[in-house]
Amino acid sequence: MEKYKRGDIVGIERENERDENYKSTKNPQIDKSRTHLNYHTLPYEKKYLSLIDERIKELAPKRKIKDDAVLITSFILGSDKEFFDRITAEQQKQFFADCTEFFAERYGKENVVSAVVHLDESTPHLHFNLMPVTDGRLCAKELFARTALRDLQTVFYEVVGKKYRLKRGKEGSTAKHLDTVAFKTKKMTEAAEEKIREAEKAQVAAKPVKELLENYESAKSEKIPFSGKKKEMEIIALRMKNSELEKKNNVLAKDNGDLYNELKKKEKSAITNDGAVKLLEKLLEYAPEELAAAKQAAGRRQEQEREKNRSRGNSNNKFKGK
Repeated sequence: MEKYKRGDIVGIERENERDENYKSTKNPQIDKSRTHLNYHTLPYEKKYLSLIDERIKELAPKRKIKDDAVLITSFILGSDKEFFDRITAEQQKQFFADCTEFFAERYGKENVVSAVVHLDESTPHLHFNLMPVTDGRLCAKELFARTALRDLQTVFYEVVGKKYRLKRGKEGSTAKHLDTVAFKTKKMTEAAEEKIREAEKAQVAAKPVKELLENYESAKSEKIPFSGKKKEMEIIALRMKNSELEKKNNVLAKDNGDLYNELKKKEKSAITNDGAVKLLEKLLEYAPEELAAAKQAAGRRQEQEREKNRSRGNSNNKFKGK
């Protein structure tokens, strides 16, 4: 929870009620292309200060409101990315509606300044802003004392949290609640960590592509042993497929050390070239008939090799018989 005085309110309203033209120096995670998705769970009909001043007149306080009085208490309501990933868009909308209803009933709908959901940041969340009114007067210190906040957390969990299988914070914990800036920083860190995990998964998924690239480089480096007007790219594609067949039969175990070292260097670089992958796909499409012929040729070579081995074995047996 954050407490805001009169001098803070214009800036808070600008942040909460932003449009695509809003520029923030403190919140770089805002995605302007998604700002139009933000929405209110209660109507936003008046400027914050106008609504606050009207409400103060209705309260008719016996004493003048101090210049440094807390006029708004603001809550950020939400959960982690895992929670929002496992619920539907409709369930998400209902979750924020339930949060709004809980706070409006507990503290009075007439004291609500604004309730706006932000979907243009790393994790969806609701900014719920209300005037801290108790017994017909402004008193944030009394309304949200430590014990009152603890009770609020417990009741909110029972009414809303359980419904969505959320975990309640540890009762009696000495841990401090994060302020708005710290909360957003935490969410940005979590989003960055998620991106790192996604990148690691992509690297694993790219391994087969790396092997195709290595085959391509190997095939391209060899001299073309026959003449004709075949396209060089078609021939390279044939050799690539040939290379795969040879690998399956352990023929490439006799490759020279230079080629092995070169492949290891490329493996360390861990760079996948999307353009090269597309090129490989085109190469494999250029010569389907030649690829089939290459498979047959590889089969014949293997059969010849087996025949040679059988011949050697027969010769050895005859020699031993003598």
